Amino acid sequence: MPRLGTVLDACRRVGAELLVDAYHALDVVPFSLRRDRLLEACVVGGGYKYCQLGEGNCFLRIPAGCTLRPVITGWFSEFASLATGDRNGPVTYGPGAARFAGATYDPTSHYRAARVFDFFEEQGLTPALLRQVSQHQVGLLAELFDALDADPRVITRDHALTPSELGGFLALQSPRAAELYRGLRARGVLTDYRADVLRLGPAPYLSDHQLRMAMDALGSVIRDHSDT
Repeated sequence: MPRLGTVLDACRRVGAELLVDAYHALDVVPFSLRRDRLLEACVVGGGYKYCQLGEGNCFLRIPAGCTLRPVITGWFSEFASLATGDRNGPVTYGPGAARFAGATYDPTSHYRAARVFDFFEEQGLTPALLRQVSQHQVGLLAELFDALDADPRVITRDHALTPSELGGFLALQSPRAAELYRGLRARGVLTDYRADVLRLGPAPYLSDHQLRMAMDALGSVIRDHSDT
């Protein structure tokens, strides 16, 4: 979503808070709190997808000076006040971001996350490079799809979007998205779909040759459904 800094300005004028969900941007679309003028926004995100951190690794970032209080809390939030807290008094919260901590959780994925981030740094897999790879892959898939010259009644894509407006997926619209998904899976090509949208999300370790093979498989599946 472009111009979120302008949205934040509008929120400030009416006394509202801005919460940005950055889940689908991290490590695939450049995202900077400072550059995007979002230092005063709350941000949530997760590492399960493009960051490769595994399950159960999400975060809430709050701006400096945030005074919001949680509606629901847990004992992790009380660590800072357990020693001095009054058990007969009101529920207490830790300072800063600790007030939003919940109950006991499994921190195992944090250890995986630390190793993954070390690996990314060792391999030079910066957000800028990953964006470059993603743009190349999604652009190649779009070019190969267009070359199929598929019947738009079976499957099509939105040509109004520029490459810079795309995230990590090539989204194709089809009333037969579920059938195409199953046909591709039977040919060893893993995709997913949401209602009438078939989504192709290439990982950075896939080669151009593999992407071409995947699109050839899609062409085969489309032809099968065009004949029925």
